[in-house]
Amino acid sequence: MTGLVTYRNFSLDDVPPLTGKVAVVTGGQGGIGKEITAQLLLHDIAKVFIIARNADKYLQAQEEWRHRNGITLGEGDTRTEFVKCDLADIVAVNDTAEYIQHRTDRLDILICNGGIGISTEYNLSPQNIEAVFAANCVGHHRLTTRLLPLLKQTVTQDKSSNARIVITSSSLHTFCRKLDFGLLTTPTPPKNRYIDGIWRYARSKLGNILFTRELNRRLFWDADPASRRIYVNTFFPGNIVTDQWNVWNDILGSALGALMRFVFRLIGQRKEDGAATAMYLAASRNVVDEDLRGGYFIPVATPDTTTKIASDMELAHRLWEWTEAQFTETLSI
Repeated sequence: MTGLVTYRNFSLDDVPPLTGKVAVVTGGQGGIGKEITAQLLLHDIAKVFIIARNADKYLQAQEEWRHRNGITLGEGDTRTEFVKCDLADIVAVNDTAEYIQHRTDRLDILICNGGIGISTEYNLSPQNIEAVFAANCVGHHRLTTRLLPLLKQTVTQDKSSNARIVITSSSLHTFCRKLDFGLLTTPTPPKNRYIDGIWRYARSKLGNILFTRELNRRLFWDADPASRRIYVNTFFPGNIVTDQWNVWNDILGSALGALMRFVFRLIGQRKEDGAATAMYLAASRNVVDEDLRGGYFIPVATPDTTTKIASDMELAHRLWEWTEAQFTETLSI
């Protein structure tokens, strides 16, 4: 589950053409998400909606994609579209999903990759939910369930197609062995913000896995036959040094933080490895042929086990119901 070993079970060269398909990628302008978007473009995706907060970062990424060999993305090209959204804000996510529904009549791939990394700052969302959990779990839950009708419509209209939902998790989910719903809305900052920062991130990554498994269960048993043609899985991209790793300077000190980044640049995975697992789950025919549903994968495209709590379907159901209750309270639905 640590991802220290990289298994080469899939290559980006094996991604099939994505001609005519439409994707949504949260956090698709930075880090691993930027590479995932690049791979979608390299494999001829028709449209990618990129949901994120930072428009400037998106424009920088767009320039990189334009100059990357194999990607045709001219000035004013509409193959990528930035949608500004704070994933921690339920209202903003709801509005974003509605916007996308009005901008496209199909959705083949939803990659829930964005959110907040390890943070030593303790903040609450606009709905008073701990911000890391709000962005990484609650926001993606709302986005996914609001876009499900579009995913179902796509596979219903195109009988030969299937849809994919891919959710980014982490091996750090192993650090969270208890999910206390009361702590998700406490206004009290923790005593040790360094240890708690890691634990809160781990809790959100546990939440991603529980959400994946409960969503998969609901799709599998749904009366609508289109639901069985939507494949949802979660994955750990790997130990990839991105800008988010700068937080280790706060936790370990600048010298040890720099050493940690140096070591994992040597022994960890590349962005392409992280993107490869995402693309495998988002596009490979193997997912359908092997009926891969509700699974957890490590680099590259390798199924792996999770902690016992991450397989607790009763807890997954309770988390789903708790999250839906936040939507009811916020949106009056």
